[in-house]
Amino acid sequence: MPFLQTNLLLWLIVCPLLLTLTACSSESETTAWPKVELKGAEDKVLLKSSYEVLIDGQKAGYMLLDAKSDEKAGEVYGMWFTALKFRRGEDITSTLQDIHFVETPEGVLKSITVDSSAVPSSTKIATVVGETLEYREEQSEEVINGQKPWPAGVLGPLAIDMSLIKKPMQPGETREFSNVEPSSLSPYQQTLTAADFEEVDGQSLLRIDVVSASGDISMVGVLWVDEKGVTVKASYPQMSMEVVLTERTEATVMTSNDSLPTLDLNEVSSVEVLGIYEQDSTSQKYTLRSELTDLTDLFPTTDYQQVSTTSEDEVEIATSDEATESEMSEQEIPESYLAASALVNVEHTGIQAKVQELTKGLESDSEKLAAIHLFVNEHMSQKSYSKAMASAADAYESQEGDCTEHACLLAAMARAVGIPTRMAAGFVAVPDGAAMFLSYHMWNESYINGQWVPSDGTRPVAKPRWSRYIKISDTALSSEDDQQYALKALLLLGDLQVYSK
Repeated sequence: MPFLQTNLLLWLIVCPLLLTLTACSSESETTAWPKVELKGAEDKVLLKSSYEVLIDGQKAGYMLLDAKSDEKAGEVYGMWFTALKFRRGEDITSTLQDIHFVETPEGVLKSITVDSSAVPSSTKIATVVGETLEYREEQSEEVINGQKPWPAGVLGPLAIDMSLIKKPMQPGETREFSNVEPSSLSPYQQTLTAADFEEVDGQSLLRIDVVSASGDISMVGVLWVDEKGVTVKASYPQMSMEVVLTERTEATVMTSNDSLPTLDLNEVSSVEVLGIYEQDSTSQKYTLRSELTDLTDLFPTTDYQQVSTTSEDEVEIATSDEATESEMSEQEIPESYLAASALVNVEHTGIQAKVQELTKGLESDSEKLAAIHLFVNEHMSQKSYSKAMASAADAYESQEGDCTEHACLLAAMARAVGIPTRMAAGFVAVPDGAAMFLSYHMWNESYINGQWVPSDGTRPVAKPRWSRYIKISDTALSSEDDQQYALKALLLLGDLQVYSK
């Protein structure tokens, strides 16, 4: 992704993109770009670059990077601003990320502030204190204060760019370091390997292969940098994304007078199922292939989904409307599956009152879940893309949203009556005439009688078609989540091929 710092751009672009795969917000008249007013003119400029973001070859937005050295204070400070604009059918969404940071002259992070209009809109402020990262997060009316262990030597958000500019790499050289990912405030491991010079758009540029890793997620990319270490172009084929150096004057104009965005997420986020698909069948067999992403252990086996890995590039998945025979066993359920969070507002008074009304007189959790599912499906009368990933409280009050709002509301109501509930992310097969497409989707799973029972608030309670669902991951969607559950699906959209058998 960007110039990148694969991981940062990974989240500055990917998270807003991913979350708008299932939701869009209304567009303001004019995108509010920040004025790039760094401190005094006497400070040394280390980095000043602008980039155009392309997804699937279509313009998606711009990024601005700035860093200066305050020799008197012995600090480096800077800014990373990203603006993205997409379509989804007739809806348009704009997302902004404004990041400011302070680090040591050696690049070690000291503090960072992240303002985001992504979902939900938030402000994060974090400071490194010894071996601890102390942070404060503000979302709507909620304020979260916390801290987490912090390894020594974690670099700032623009570590890749700063490293290359301070000391350009040579063919055959490898560099490794960790730097902060702003959205989750977590360290990411970066590995840069310089290959050789290549001709790119008439320029001789050094190719650098980048791997950004955190947990079981890894992102690969290619940077092409000039003799000064400035990234001229970057490619992230797993997501069909490119970032191209551009003039700042061209990157700071993004108003409603521009032509409508050409990037349509409905097209980018869908994969056609090849072969003969039995639309009325109660079971399906899929073969999924990807040359760019390791599919090993990516898809979990569940009561409705059996997975067989044939190679790193290919898996076979059998799905069914009916759960397979499995031995029920009590599990230790994390408290987060019952807890409230910024998006899952369990304690909302309206939600509490409604769920008590719906479940009055019902004895079993299965009956209660069915009543909640029916209410969510009927209550969310405007199933549109007009909102970003809004909270359960917002969904309850506005009665509109798409799969993410349905999932948040259903989870909040189920948890309110003591049913552990999480969100599942993956794909759902959707017919389009004679064709069938896999689209990114979110639904719920509730723990009842020793089993995780799926439910999808966007569909009626009757006739569940779980043979059309392919699960990739799940999450409690608590404030501690780093959204890796969602990234797994996005990494497949660049070259995923799906065949029905």
